[in-house]
Amino acid sequence: MQRRVIMAGFGGQGVLAMGQLLAYAAMIEDKYVTWMPSYGPEMRGGSANCSVIISDTPIGAPNISKATDIVVMNQPSYEKFLSRVQEGGNLLVNASLIDKKETRDDIKVSDIPVTEIAKKMGMPKVGNMVMLGAYLELTQAVKVESVIKAFTKVFGDKKKKFIPINRSAMENGGKVVRGEELVFEGKEEYNKTPEQFANKESEFKKIDLNMSDEIFEDDITMVEYAIYSEKEGISFYKAMADKYSNSEASLVFKTLAEQEEKHVLYLNKLLDYLKGEDKEQEELGKPEKVSLDWGNAQEADSSMALSTFSIGMSLEDDAVKFYQKGIEKTDNENIKKLFDELIYWERYHYDQLKGQYDQYKEIWWSSQNFSRM
Repeated sequence: MQRRVIMAGFGGQGVLAMGQLLAYAAMIEDKYVTWMPSYGPEMRGGSANCSVIISDTPIGAPNISKATDIVVMNQPSYEKFLSRVQEGGNLLVNASLIDKKETRDDIKVSDIPVTEIAKKMGMPKVGNMVMLGAYLELTQAVKVESVIKAFTKVFGDKKKKFIPINRSAMENGGKVVRGEELVFEGKEEYNKTPEQFANKESEFKKIDLNMSDEIFEDDITMVEYAIYSEKEGISFYKAMADKYSNSEASLVFKTLAEQEEKHVLYLNKLLDYLKGEDKEQEELGKPEKVSLDWGNAQEADSSMALSTFSIGMSLEDDAVKFYQKGIEKTDNENIKKLFDELIYWERYHYDQLKGQYDQYKEIWWSSQNFSRM
């Protein structure tokens, strides 16, 4: 028996580590093995890949022209390697990211929603292990227990504490192939999108500010939407304060929620003014430029935290763009003045979130055995 495997994706998806684990596991089972990574300029923006050959007999050469099995984690890899699967071979596709515009009917194609499953587990970086589990269930190339034994050989003893979550990821991948139901114990809440945190009962919908002007057609509608957007941010920050209740970050999220509530207060006063119910406008004032104390970042939390801070940054960036477009669309000087002050605040929030996001990103890269270019 010989399996010729190509694993491909973009840098950071763990495709090289996936290949290493497969190769070490085969060695543990006393098989003949080669593992050849792809290094070069394509790793920066396109397809990073590795080739693994597992055989019961000596291997002549490590290069693969036609593969018995190909694993693809992103769209460029799918397009590049589709033709490299031998007739009757296996193609495992990350269905969360890949649109199969072209396919073949002479191979077995398995759709595995890798990214989605990993996010629902609360650990987006174990997507490669979900795919590896699916591959092992489909091909029986090596035993799962052999991969577990190989884990510390690839990642070192310091990563031993992550074996349980990686085992669970592989088990979930295997379940997909077997058609079994997956249970995530509610952890997917950490990866909700801004839209999922929005008030679903609101009559307003999240819009593409570059495509539609209907929200900006009159001042009252525009300010009402601004209030809705601020309330969306409040809901998100309060939810995160609860999720991080055992850390210093909880207090910071509460502070951000309180500041957004102040925005709503001033926007409501502006709305009353526009409706003729209030004759005076108060100035919001500029935030004091101080660094918020998030506490120490922990490696085990970095994946979840990246998702959290990325969502927060998206909310703040969307708010800035909204207020900027509002200033362009209105002739009302009171709206322009308040929106300008709100832009200042939202940028301040964005900078605070980005500073912490960058810190967690460095930890995540380190945990993946990568250094940023």
